[in-house]
Order: sequence, then C-alpha cells, then structure tokens
Amino acid sequence: MLNNLINRHDADRLLRKVRRLELHPVVSKLRVRGGARVVEHWAEVEPSQTQWWAIPAVIKRWNLLMTGDADTSFPQYVAARHFAPRRDLRGLSLGCGTGGNELLWAGTGAFGLLEGVDVSEPRIDFANRTAAEQGLADVLRFRVADVNRMTADGERFDVLLGLQSLHHFDDLDETLPRLAQLIEPDGMFVVDEFVGPTRFQWTDAQLDAANALLSQLPQERRRLADGRIKQRVVRPSRMAMVLDDPSEAVDAAALLPGLRRLFDVVEERPYGGTVLHIAFSGIAHNFLGQDAETLALLEQCFAAEDKALPEVGHDFVALVCRPRAAA
Repeated sequence: MLNNLINRHDADRLLRKVRRLELHPVVSKLRVRGGARVVEHWAEVEPSQTQWWAIPAVIKRWNLLMTGDADTSFPQYVAARHFAPRRDLRGLSLGCGTGGNELLWAGTGAFGLLEGVDVSEPRIDFANRTAAEQGLADVLRFRVADVNRMTADGERFDVLLGLQSLHHFDDLDETLPRLAQLIEPDGMFVVDEFVGPTRFQWTDAQLDAANALLSQLPQERRRLADGRIKQRVVRPSRMAMVLDDPSEAVDAAALLPGLRRLFDVVEERPYGGTVLHIAFSGIAHNFLGQDAETLALLEQCFAAEDKALPEVGHDFVALVCRPRAAA
C-alpha cells in the first residue's frame, strides 16, 4: 500500500497494544519528533539478548567470514594486518553507543587514544564508566559530539571507525565526503556495517529464505520474549520504521556504493546476515546455549543462509578503506 508506507502488519501490531493497554509508548513516539526521537530511542544501555549479535556461535561465524579464523575477531585481524607496528594511533569511533565495540578495538593495543562519539548522553556516561572499570580510561574516551562540528573544527584522526553506525546517517552522498575530512591523508577508514535495504525494506527473495528457515525450527525456538511464537518475517512499513527510529537504515542502500566510490577499498569482507539477521530477530535468546542440540540447529541455520547468499547477497560487510588521493 502506497509503496509500503503503511501495511496491515501495522494494524495488527496496534491492535495487540490496544488489547494489552500499551498505547502510551505509541502515543509518546508520535509526540517526539525528528532527532529527539532518535536520541530517545537510543537512550537504552542494556544490551538486547533477542537479536542475532547475542548468539556466541553467530559471532564465531562473523569472525570466520571476516578474518578466516573463528577465534580471531575483526579488531584483532585489522590491528595485526593493517595497523602494525603502530601502537600510538589516534582514532575516532562514530556512533559508539555504550562503547562495547570500542573496548575491543582499544584492547588491540594499537591506539594511543581512541575517542567515541554519540548523540545519547546516557550511553556516553555508561561507556566512560565501563572504560574506567576496565582500566582503559587513559586510552578510551567518550563524549557527546556533533560530527559536523568536528569537521568544521578541522579535527583529524589516524583511524576512523564506522561500527554499525554509518547506516544511521542520512544523505550519505553528502555525509561520506564530510566524514572523509576527519581522516589524515595517510589514515584509514575501518567499517563494519549493515549495507542492506534502506528502511529494512527486505527483498522478496530474502523474506522467502528467512521464512523457509523459520519453518524448519522447532516451535519453542521461535518463542518471542512476550511468549508469542514467531510465525514469519514481514517487511516493516516505512511509517513503522520512522516511528520506531527515524535514523534506522535511513540511507543504507547507498552506503556500500558510496564507500567504494569515495575511498580506496583495501579489503572487503562480506559476512551475510541477509537471512540470519531477520530470522533470528526477536528469538535469538533461544539460541544462546552451547549444548549440542542448539549448536546443531545453528549449523543448519548457517547452512541455509550460505545456500541463499548467491541469490540474496550480503547485508553486512567489513571493509578497510583509505582516503582517495585528490586527482
């Protein structure tokens, strides 16, 4: 309907909230607009256990696809292959959230100073406390900052990190050139990102693959946090995406072409997610165990995505880029 501006799933979701007397959060979202809604959405600091990134076996799969070794993380790989022997790098991480990724990068020992910036003050406060608790406060610092102001002030860094944050930036054709101004001429742009459909407008092929995977899972493995059983993956309406978080995947489809156009891509490692990301959404907490049955089910899920990838492509990719020299 109207290019999926709104669909029947919105009505179903609203009806469930009415039945449970949960209208207040919906009304609150309608009252909070634009950038303020983004800040409000990202004020939560507790990590979700219901999404695919919470599953230990999924993280090992990422490692394998990104580095060739299930036990070597992307930060470890990049530090050894692209940063060494430097141990005094000055870095900036965009949209750092609670700082979990930045802890891993600081832990490589490659940085003299790694700063994280975000729009959410509660997350920044949490990140600074965690860095202090981990004994990394001298290396790892976090602040609320406007990236546009940083470029205007002429700040530059040896390494710019885009870790699941760039797909929240809009107008990427204008934004990526501004971000390039933050990188030293001999610096690097390291990216680990969602590069799939804008506003999560999943393709028919990936929906078919994800729903075929779901249909093979036992019912108890498809139980959502509220007790309902996940029956299928649906394409969210554009209106629902804007109401939940106006920044989510706002210009995502333009990200990978823009990076390839504006930077010299030294290394590019796609790692799927086109099927697993949406199939596991909301039910990942049922796959956190390390028992044989859970691991066997996960291997079946991984095989299903591997089979689909030649047709559906990769929604997640890790890259190491360098600023392109001026002609």
